[in-house]
Amino acid sequence: MERISFFLTKIKDKYLEMISYILLILWSISPLVEYILKYFIKNGVTQYFVITIYITGSIGLISYIIYLYKNKISLKKEFIPQFAILFMFFWAFIATILSKDSYLSLFGESYRKEGLIVYLMYIGFIASSMLIKKDKYRLNIFRLIIFSAFIISLLPLFWSNFSYDYFSNVFHNANHYGYYLMIALMLSAFMFAEGKGFIRIIYLLLFLFFLQVLIRNNTFGCYLAVLVSFLCYVIYSFLKKNNRGNALILFSVFIISSIMISQLDIKIGERVNLGDTSGLLFNNFISLKKDAEDIFSKDEKSFNEIGTGRGLLWKHALNYTLENPIFGGGMESLNTYYIDHEVYYNDRPHNIILQISAFAGIPTAIMYLFLIFYLALYNYKNMKINLVNKAIYFTAMAYFISSIFGNSMYYTSPYFMVLLGFLMSNISVNESVKNM
Repeated sequence: MERISFFLTKIKDKYLEMISYILLILWSISPLVEYILKYFIKNGVTQYFVITIYITGSIGLISYIIYLYKNKISLKKEFIPQFAILFMFFWAFIATILSKDSYLSLFGESYRKEGLIVYLMYIGFIASSMLIKKDKYRLNIFRLIIFSAFIISLLPLFWSNFSYDYFSNVFHNANHYGYYLMIALMLSAFMFAEGKGFIRIIYLLLFLFFLQVLIRNNTFGCYLAVLVSFLCYVIYSFLKKNNRGNALILFSVFIISSIMISQLDIKIGERVNLGDTSGLLFNNFISLKKDAEDIFSKDEKSFNEIGTGRGLLWKHALNYTLENPIFGGGMESLNTYYIDHEVYYNDRPHNIILQISAFAGIPTAIMYLFLIFYLALYNYKNMKINLVNKAIYFTAMAYFISSIFGNSMYYTSPYFMVLLGFLMSNISVNESVKNM
């Protein structure tokens, strides 16, 4: 034991950081690797996503435990987020034991693969991200995400006569692809708005490219999340008196480009047909207005149809939560409940808060909200104002907003976990400096 302890204390933090960096590189290029395996090597449905999740998650957990041990970390203020995560996992573990189908709750089902074990791997992603302190490493991870997304989004255009409506790419569902596009769009936007030199023009073009693909993908929840996040970015810039001009430029480009993309065909060399998208965003905003009115409607049918049927899913998920308020029903336990109430082909409520409360109880959902708002408030007050931290903060904001209308998924959730890890890392760095 003493030898093991001596060996662990000799592992330098920079080596643990490098291991985590390599792990997140492997994850950042995972959609590109999946695309190559699926469409070039013709390997059909591949397992790279799943393999990388387990490798990154497990090694990330081990690395972070070593980091805690060798640095003799005490229980200080910066560990509030870690306590929240431990509480949620412990509560979900009890929910899994008490579940009517503990095997399903532990291992998940074949489509989403999100059993308790995969949630443990998500914690490993957070841990890996927390060990990465250097901004240059974070920037490189962002660049890999952006350019991987660009390649896999560009190539299909040439193979499908530039038809791009409701395309899911390497993901199972067009909405899942929308979450991925949203992340790439947000990161490229900040590389443009907060960057320097000629390279900004490249990121502007990438931003516009992702924007037009996202709009035509028609994942409106993600578009709304981007809109709200950019608006918050403008407000933030004015409150902090930092780069107000860049914030206004980015928001203006976003609004003007959205209108043009929604209303007009795009010319790439020769005129190409991208489908009839005239008024696409306008029609979505009209639907949003109707949904807002239906929320307060006494007509049950109108409420059920909110958000293309999400109202019905929300209602039953809430009822299920109230039937199992303390520990929920266990991971992936909603499918049977929905079927029993004649709601078919759905196993998630399309709302992350209701999903957590249904699966692991109201206390877990409350703790999740506490974690999100704690990280948001702390980083707003204390983070160093630079390109990297702004990109992390507002991209995480966009993902959280979109999750209110969407599902978690094993190949998209890790991106949010990485962002949460970066936000938590900022806390540990700031508190360490204060204690010096």
